[in-house]
Amino acid sequence: MDGIKIESFSLGRFFTNTYFVLNLKEKKIVIIDAPSGISSIVSKFEKKGFAPLFVLLTHAHIDHIEGLKEIKLPFYLHPQDKEFLHNPNLNLSSLLGSPLVIDNSPLFLKDKIEIGRDYFFEVIHTPGHTPGSVSFKLNNYLFCGDTLFFDSIGRTDIPLADYNLLLKSLKEKIITLDKDIFIFPGHGPFTTLGRELENNPFLKE
Repeated sequence: MDGIKIESFSLGRFFTNTYFVLNLKEKKIVIIDAPSGISSIVSKFEKKGFAPLFVLLTHAHIDHIEGLKEIKLPFYLHPQDKEFLHNPNLNLSSLLGSPLVIDNSPLFLKDKIEIGRDYFFEVIHTPGHTPGSVSFKLNNYLFCGDTLFFDSIGRTDIPLADYNLLLKSLKEKIITLDKDIFIFPGHGPFTTLGRELENNPFLKE
């Protein structure tokens, strides 16, 4: 996309993908998900003259929010995942023996989030992995967190997850999109919707 560049980094003990969406015209950045270790990446771009605006969270499990402790940026979250910020059982940090609580209050997602004057993210509520899981669509890019992966989908054997609801989100919100759209998941390699429709067994159910 002209004027936009996507930089991806796999960080933390869960190899969580974070995406830095660069508005090259205005030297602004929007960050998607905040795993541990993100502060060094933010510093690198700041030294290049880019200004990080905020973090967009696809959902609020520990591996996607742990880095919020390292950076002082506003962050957006779906309201149905708000409790995850304060509940280590829901954000899964209690399973690791290091309970995580995020004290800062989130901004709540709306239908569209601007990144400068010429670009915006469409916010698509895709519950299932968590009640407040969302995907962010920027033209032909879809940042879908742990909703859809290369050949797989997000886990539903965890608190408040719902397998049938996840499949419903995929069928009604994702597979209806353009087949050429690039899928940027929360873990693992990027893919395309067309490829997943041909190969992902969960999209054939």
